[in-house]
Amino acid sequence: MEDNNNYEQEPQQYEQYSPAQQPPQQPLQYPPEQPLQYQPEQPPQYPAQQPPQYPQQYQQPYSPPQYQQPYQQQNAQDPGQGMAIASLVLGIASLPLSFVYAGIVTAVIGLVLGIIARKKQKEAGFSTGMALAGIISSIITLVLSIIVIGICTWALCAAGSILNGLDWS
Repeated sequence: MEDNNNYEQEPQQYEQYSPAQQPPQQPLQYPPEQPLQYQPEQPPQYPAQQPPQYPQQYQQPYSPPQYQQPYQQQNAQDPGQGMAIASLVLGIASLPLSFVYAGIVTAVIGLVLGIIARKKQKEAGFSTGMALAGIISSIITLVLSIIVIGICTWALCAAGSILNGLDWS
């Protein structure tokens, strides 16, 4: 019985070549060249077909297209668009102005313009998004202005009572 374990056999020895030495190379051999000859094929022959004949009543003579006047767009302007933009601008501008007490005036004007613009836009069937944004920003500014005025009033009253309790003599 013969043992076929490869790991017990000794490794084979291979010749090692240094980079200066190159293994012997054999010249490459190609098959002999044969000239190519083009032989055209005949296209398949199909029987000639007649174009379909349509009845005369369905054929219409070609006529150039008739040019019409360009479409004139009617002025479908949003009736409250200007007021909605003004409301949004005043509502946004009144936010930083609320810290110097001028925000109340601009917020009230922005709120009034936003309500009027929204009413006009609803009646005309247009989008009321910009007017609504002006109304909301104006309301937020009014609430913030009232809070700022309340805090400042409270702080001044507290400072006054502290100052009244001091002996100035």
